[in-house]
Amino acid sequence: MREKLRRWSKRSLWILPIVLALYLTVMGVDFAWYRSHVPVRFRDSNWKGHWQTHRFLGLRGRLLALLPDPLPEGVDFKAEALVYYPVYSVWRTGQFVRMDFTGHFRPETPSSGGQTTNAIPSGSGMMKFKAIVGNQVVEYAALLDDSRTSVVGGYLSRAPDDFGHFTLTRH
Repeated sequence: MREKLRRWSKRSLWILPIVLALYLTVMGVDFAWYRSHVPVRFRDSNWKGHWQTHRFLGLRGRLLALLPDPLPEGVDFKAEALVYYPVYSVWRTGQFVRMDFTGHFRPETPSSGGQTTNAIPSGSGMMKFKAIVGNQVVEYAALLDDSRTSVVGGYLSRAPDDFGHFTLTRH
């Protein structure tokens, strides 16, 4: 019994570094693929971030967005985003999906539907976006911080049915 335990402990000393090396290699390949395949139009995007699905375990990726600067207040505006699926993703492996949005920003609007007594920081607000890509319809709702440099929100997708969250940071 002790001999088997000793043998497995020696194997685990080799297995852990191999798994770590494999993980780092996959992440390095993904980063290199992402950096080398970003379309020219989005290389200088003013918002960058990440997204993650809640319906499909482990599916996540990067976001690049071109939003108007400054954000128009109280009116619809057009925006573009590029959604990246990592090389290790089982869906759209290593692909970029371009999305055209119609957005709306309402400054100093509470996310609670007006049922809050908390003071809303000046300059912050709520943003909504909607995009249609092929048969897929994606709706986003997000909060913008008071410095207008950080966005956090959620999305709901139909065809395929999905929901998740995202973050964006202004650059």
